[in-house]
Order: sequence, then C-alpha cells, then structure tokens
Amino acid sequence: MPNECSGEQVNKKRFIGNTYVKVVYTDSDHWFTLSWLSGQFNLIVIVVAPLEPGYFRLTVHRDPSVPVIGPVTDVVVVPDHAVATVVRRMLIDADIATMIATAGEEHYSSNWQERLKQIRQMLARHALVEEKSVEA
Repeated sequence: MPNECSGEQVNKKRFIGNTYVKVVYTDSDHWFTLSWLSGQFNLIVIVVAPLEPGYFRLTVHRDPSVPVIGPVTDVVVVPDHAVATVVRRMLIDADIATMIATAGEEHYSSNWQERLKQIRQMLARHALVEEKSVEA
C-alpha cells in the first residue's frame, strides 16, 4: 500500500475490519509495519509476500501485549503449495493468542472447556429439577 493518503488508499483500507488478526498480501519491496494500519484492534498482522517463483515469505507482526503462540514467531519462507495451509494454521494460533491477550490467561477457556462448563451447568439444573419433582 502506498504511504500517501489518497482516495485509493482509503478504499483499500475500508474493508479491513475491526478484527484482532489480519492478513496482508503485498507485492511491494517495502517492509511492512503495524503503524500502517490505524485502529485499536491491530494485535497481529500476518504479511504474505511473494519471493522467487514458487516461494512466499510469511512475516508475523504482533503487538507486545500478545503472547508468542505457534511455530512461526517471526519470518518463515514456504513453498507456494503450502502457503494456504500454513497461513490457516498461523491464523488459528494468532486468534488464540489474541483471545488470551484480551481476556487474560486466567479467563481464557477453549471451546472444549466452555462446552464442559455448560454441560455441568445443565446437569446441575436438571438435578435440581429432579429433586423438586421427587419431593412433591
């Protein structure tokens, strides 16, 4: 993306959204920095840049408040047939890292932990209903 503030740049940034994790594709030789994207939700940005034919450079830029999670912490070069798989894995790891950073590690629970908590609550409610019907 160019550095000057033009209508074209505004249109490029319009659909980025308010998400914690972003993927930026760039053909430019300029190095990307987090300050290029304005907003309070820029915790992790994964930059995809083509190298010589058949290879891509994936760079992770993260806010200092976000813990390091996943196998890629800085820069990795991958072949073109593996880019989609590696970026997907990086996005999942980055999403978990941002949830931990925003909620705090002690308040973060995975989908499985949250589901177990809800099942236990349902069982406790069901047991209370059973006790009341037996007493009546």
